[in-house]
Amino acid sequence: MTSAAERVAAACRVLGRMGLTREPAGHISMLLDDGTVAVKARGPSESGLRFAGAEDVVVVDRDGTPLSDPPGLEAPRELAIHLAVYRARPDVTSVAHVHPMMPVLFGICEVPLLPVIGAYDPYALRLLARGVPTFERGVLVTTRRLGDELAAVLGAGAACLMRGHGVTTVGASPEEAALNVIKLSELAELNFLARQLGEPREIEPAEREEIVGSGLTRPELIESAWRFYRRCAGEEAGRTGER
Repeated sequence: MTSAAERVAAACRVLGRMGLTREPAGHISMLLDDGTVAVKARGPSESGLRFAGAEDVVVVDRDGTPLSDPPGLEAPRELAIHLAVYRARPDVTSVAHVHPMMPVLFGICEVPLLPVIGAYDPYALRLLARGVPTFERGVLVTTRRLGDELAAVLGAGAACLMRGHGVTTVGASPEEAALNVIKLSELAELNFLARQLGEPREIEPAEREEIVGSGLTRPELIESAWRFYRRCAGEEAGRTGER
């Protein structure tokens, strides 16, 4: 069985290898069964996201107190993002914070991400249906107060833009949180390219509702999508239960 640290590291590697963060910035965490949190570490001994291994993951309690102390590694300065979301969202067991360029550009320019796609990518459309708000602060989120403010902006959604900074996404697993980063970035790229051709036309609301309710985001389909992106990133993920 793949360990939590290995799953967090694999999710980091995929996002790093797909160019969805400025190296070595960003981190992914996973809430463990005992209430502690495994999170990609920062520090002089860290590996960048695209090279992350299980040894780059540290464990903290829900207050942020370190429970593991590898030399040259510590929890990221923005651990407050992760802890605040876990306090606010009992349904969330993983949080990703990275710096993908295209979604950041939309936040900078205050340009909305429009539902321009339908059956092309139901998963991405569902992200918009849940809402993709913008956290208006461009600072590092290093305090409980800022973390709680971000969690409040995220609300019940799966993704949040952070103006001039990055994105935060959540999920029921590191794989889902990372997949939400990928889909958000693809959606932003489609919006950007559509605007180069003309005025984007949104999918009709009734059709959006039909697509979003179609069941095309079931857990097994999330798993197959993640397996595809792992292979695209050079990770060999088979069908034997390995994530």
